[in-house]
Amino acid sequence: MSWKIVEPEECLRSLVDEALQRAQSGAQVLHCTLSVRAAANAFVLLGLVDEQQADKILFDYQGGLQQKGLGTSWGLTDGELPAHSGAEEVYQALVSGPAALTDVPEAMAPAGVTFPATISGLPADLHLEWVKLADGQWRISFRASASDPGGQPDRPSVVMREALAMLRVTDDTGHRYRPRVENVTWDRVPISRQEWRGDLVADQNPDAPSPAWLRIASAESGTAETIPLAPVNGQESRAEMRPDAGIVTGTTATRWPTPAEGFLDELAQVSAVKVGWTDVEPAKTAEIVAIVADCLLATGALSPDSEILLAAGPGLTAPQAPWRAALAARRASRAHLGGVATSGEAVHRVLLAEVPLSHARVVIERVTQAAGGLVAVTLHGSPWVATAPWPVIAPCFTVSAADDNGNAYEGVLEGFSGGANATGRGTFFFWPPLSPAARGLTITVATLWEAATAEIPVNQRNESE
Repeated sequence: MSWKIVEPEECLRSLVDEALQRAQSGAQVLHCTLSVRAAANAFVLLGLVDEQQADKILFDYQGGLQQKGLGTSWGLTDGELPAHSGAEEVYQALVSGPAALTDVPEAMAPAGVTFPATISGLPADLHLEWVKLADGQWRISFRASASDPGGQPDRPSVVMREALAMLRVTDDTGHRYRPRVENVTWDRVPISRQEWRGDLVADQNPDAPSPAWLRIASAESGTAETIPLAPVNGQESRAEMRPDAGIVTGTTATRWPTPAEGFLDELAQVSAVKVGWTDVEPAKTAEIVAIVADCLLATGALSPDSEILLAAGPGLTAPQAPWRAALAARRASRAHLGGVATSGEAVHRVLLAEVPLSHARVVIERVTQAAGGLVAVTLHGSPWVATAPWPVIAPCFTVSAADDNGNAYEGVLEGFSGGANATGRGTFFFWPPLSPAARGLTITVATLWEAATAEIPVNQRNESE
């Protein structure tokens, strides 16, 4: 069938004209704005327009609202939507090729030690989780919890500096470290508890940069624990500080053949959403997804015979998704657009394995298998930016897996922290829980452009035990 292709900038300006007409006819300004912002963001991320062009079109849209007497920039510049989605940053980073990652451990091992402590005057449990060596520093991650008396807590960094001042860190050479506390966060957790997280950081000893062990002593409890870091007396320690050389990596195909299809699949995962203080109901989010799909079709970024437009496509969980019906109706009336946490004892496996991507960099730090079959994988990646409120999305990495029995698992991002130069670190949980019969897991890490795999054994005892 014939298909007229529209220039992306022309398509966006046509969409602006439509949004202004809809707003003048009584449609909510925010809903009209969401459509324009979502399409502009998609075009920037997919490299169809640059960010400067998109910003100019958005600026003209705002002026058009004011000229038509709507008298508001609500939803555009007043905080309901972010000023910057990170889309241009991700696209330019991909064009430029892989960048160096920051804070990736050169080596790491589970600490797995707990001390009694006093935090904010309350009895608490202080658990040291991981020892990592990165950029010339030892970083010991901690998690501390105590009862929650309610009210406004003291500053987390202050109370943890006081509590951790009771710890003394030495190594097998007798060197005493001078640790500091960094990245402290605080939260209320069930049931009636509060929790602090952060890192105890100390510079490497220049005279002995690779000690055999670290010893943590608590002056408050009068107890001490030793954390092995390397083989001792020719014997394997319970937690050797080295990458796993046995991880097999390789490339594979992305779920969708084109970046535009992958973007649309990500965008369509959301139904109802809250933007600022306003609820955007499912019918409106479906309409916005349909508008973005229509624009991608109009510009030729999305093929009209793409499986994502069918009633059921690969990997879709909602075969009768409302946005497809909205798109069909829109195509009929839009001819000018060119057509239509866990409990229990966890099992850890340190990987520190880089997967072979050409335009991005990903290091799989570790895989954790917790009670009940829940499996989590922690990644360091670039380019990776924080997710902005929908629909201004910039998908960076997706994670999925398949076991040796053919069962498939989807990765759900549980936590993310951004670093410098569009780098980040995040943890994905796989759903559903891992089959007890599984003995191997192929993890797939993908961008909109490419994908790579890593194969690991599962349902085995922790190697450090």
